[in-house]
Amino acid sequence: MAYIKTIGKGKNKKFKAIVEIGKDPATGKRVRKTKTSKSKKEVEVWMANMITEREEGTMVDPSKITVGEFLDRWLENHKKPKIASTTYDGYKNRIEAHLKPALGAIPIQDLQPYHIESYFAQKRLSGRKDGEKGGLSENTLKKHYVLLNSAMKRAIKLKLIKYNPVQAVESPQPEKKEAIAMSRKEFYKLIEVAKEEDPWMFTFILVTLFTGMRRSEVLGLEWSEINFEKGIIEVKKRLVTKIGEGAVHEDKTKTNKSRRAIKISNQIVTLLKKHKKVQLETRLQLRDEYNDKKNFVFAKPDGTKYYPGTINKRLNKLLEKANLSQEYGIHTLRHTFATINLKNGVPAKIIQEMLGHSTIATTLDIYSHIDVEMQKTAVDKLDRVINIE
Repeated sequence: MAYIKTIGKGKNKKFKAIVEIGKDPATGKRVRKTKTSKSKKEVEVWMANMITEREEGTMVDPSKITVGEFLDRWLENHKKPKIASTTYDGYKNRIEAHLKPALGAIPIQDLQPYHIESYFAQKRLSGRKDGEKGGLSENTLKKHYVLLNSAMKRAIKLKLIKYNPVQAVESPQPEKKEAIAMSRKEFYKLIEVAKEEDPWMFTFILVTLFTGMRRSEVLGLEWSEINFEKGIIEVKKRLVTKIGEGAVHEDKTKTNKSRRAIKISNQIVTLLKKHKKVQLETRLQLRDEYNDKKNFVFAKPDGTKYYPGTINKRLNKLLEKANLSQEYGIHTLRHTFATINLKNGVPAKIIQEMLGHSTIATTLDIYSHIDVEMQKTAVDKLDRVINIE
């Protein structure tokens, strides 16, 4: 059914086109699309297009959209323009490997809390996709919950569903893990071994330890983003691994807050100048064989980018040589940076800005155990000032 009716009179006269596109399976009521305009020609054209879409099967009937179809559209149209590529890849993997196989065929208007509750119960038992037996961790399931909840909130705004079934299901509760940091003795040992065994990694480790930058940010850094005179590194880009594309140099950061300027010490300025000198000498030796498309600070000898995973392997060799825990990684250097600064009394707000966290709450949550240690120091000092004996 499709028709046009007149609304109002005289100067207030308008035309309203109404096209029926299906029925709501929950209520049995007709679902219609409408368009109102002062131009009758405009609504006639619109109505003709709607009728064509309905007859050709290209019109979207809310009652027929499945969870899988909506998740695809939500990710591509709503989320992709706003999120980092690595975040997008993570969402895509959760949707394709987990959510769509389990819930994808269900019409979105038929999705119920018991479907979602059953989904999480099953994933806790046997949700792994890497060939290993066992279920997914609460931390991983929390990510699934957040994704599905966000998508259903969007579905409400688009008037595809009337309520969010995810809200009726209890959210997975991950165990809180403390950020692992190296002790003073440990990072000195690592630096000592790196200086002897791998000078390139020696510089990489110290830059990371003195700035708190992410691995992707250090690898994506170009010489033009270092101001030696002012002692400042501008974090503008990153080198990330993307599904099907390998290592990609992106002209953007993880979040808007991640785009930042970091002050570096004189020691790091001197170290980077020395590193740059060695790189230039190698470049002169290779001449035309040197890849000068990018000007990476931390590049391969021929100037090309490093695959991020390679850095982890090189660090693991150094950790083994130094008899340090293999649980440590590049991110441990970032945690060590934050821990040292907190213990030195640097305000959490400054550390948040240097780390590029979106909010100070993120920083305080990750390093809450350090905050407790600092409280003990404060209480001990207060105890010495106020004597109640």
